[in-house]
Formats: sequence, C-alpha cells, structure tokens
Amino acid sequence: MRRLWLTGLGVLSGIWAGVAQAEKPLQVLVGMNKPPYIQVDSSDGYEIELLREIARVMQQPVEFTYVPNKRIFTLLQQGIGDIATLQKKTEGQTKIFYSCPYIRYQNVAVTLAANQISLNDLTDLAPFSILAFQNAVQVLPEAYQRIALTSPSYRETVDQRTQVEMLQKQRVQVVVMDMNIFHYYNNKAEQGDQVQIYPLFTPTFYRAAFRSKDLARAFNRALQQVQRSSAYTLLQERYFGNALAAAPPPCDPNEL
Repeated sequence: MRRLWLTGLGVLSGIWAGVAQAEKPLQVLVGMNKPPYIQVDSSDGYEIELLREIARVMQQPVEFTYVPNKRIFTLLQQGIGDIATLQKKTEGQTKIFYSCPYIRYQNVAVTLAANQISLNDLTDLAPFSILAFQNAVQVLPEAYQRIALTSPSYRETVDQRTQVEMLQKQRVQVVVMDMNIFHYYNNKAEQGDQVQIYPLFTPTFYRAAFRSKDLARAFNRALQQVQRSSAYTLLQERYFGNALAAAPPPCDPNEL
C-alpha cells in the first residue's frame, strides 16, 4: 500500500509540474522601440500583437523582453529567452532552429518630390547625401555598402523620426528606411511635403529562432493558422492600411 501511495504521489507531482510548466510564459526577445512594429511604452505595435496572437494560438502566455537587435541572437545562445525574433536563417547552426518567415520589411529610398531626384537603381544614390537607419550598411546589399563609402554625406541614426524630420527640412536629400516606418513618422510630421518613394531593395523576410525544435514546430503551426485567419488581415490593415504590408510568404509548418 505504501508503495502504491508513493507512486500516486509521484503521478500527482508530475501533473502539477506539467501544469506549472504549461503556465510558464514564453520569454520572447524583441527589439527596441520601432513604431509601428514595436511600441515599448504601450507594449503593442504590429510585431508585438502578431507574436501575441501566435502565442495565443499556441495556448501559451507570453512575456516580451526589449533589447537592441544586435543582442537578441546572442542572448538566445546564452540560454536567455525562449524565442529570438527578427532573425535571418544562418546555415550550419546545429543547436538553433528557425521558424518560417513571420514578418516582412521593405526598405526604400525616399526623396522630396520638389527636388526632382530620380533613382532607378542603387548606383543612382551615389551623388546624394543619405541618412539611413542604424546598421544599414551591415544588412543591405554589398552594392549599397559601396555607395555609403562614396556618398558625399552618409550617416546612420537609431532615431528614425529624425530621418523624416531631416528630409522634410531639406537637411538631407535621401533617407533609407523601412516603408512602413517612414509612413508612420511622415504622417506625424509637422511638415508634409510630397515625397517620392523608390523600392530599390528586395524585401527582407525575418524568422524567429529557437533552441527547442519542438517549440519551433509549434510556432510554425500557430503561424500558419494565424496567417489563414481574418485577424491577420485586420491586424495589418489596422497598422498599415494595407492587408499585405508586412506579410511574408505563407508558412509551411514542416519547414525548419
């Protein structure tokens, strides 16, 4: 009888441990303030709400930790957090697993229409002063890196509101930034001169990274379900006014 009681106690302990584990929030590492994708003060933005919806479909509570983009992957490798967002797939990683792309960024070059600047490809940027987002030379194509070296005035900034202000005040001729971020700040700008937007860059698709293969698979299944829902379309329309503004290709849950 004593042996049976101990066995039963072990089963009960296992059940309670499982419940505790199920209730433990997923720790998601995300970038710093970057509206309309991430708004730290209100803990929302398109990317935050998308990830929250994916976690809801996974039936998992979620907590977000805001860190500089450069540190996200390193922290995951160090055992901090369960999910590292905004990652590109790196071949040869044996202990890291990647989801399907869950978000798309579209970097563009923007000029004031009144300046009558024509940009057909990256080489056309060479004569102009450029203000780009932080680390642009590291994430954009090699051809862009060469332009940055030869530009008469090339700068990068972490404050993307400043990019729009500098453009509207004629203090820079070209800004390079994500199109949705540009529209967000330009709609709030005091000056609102007409602009020309040039999609000189191919879209960038970002994935989530995991130490757990099972968690990556669960994320993919939930992502596919979210992408097929009306909530996914409505979320993009609410933040961008466009149902496909940040949508990557549909997720194949078997992709890892």
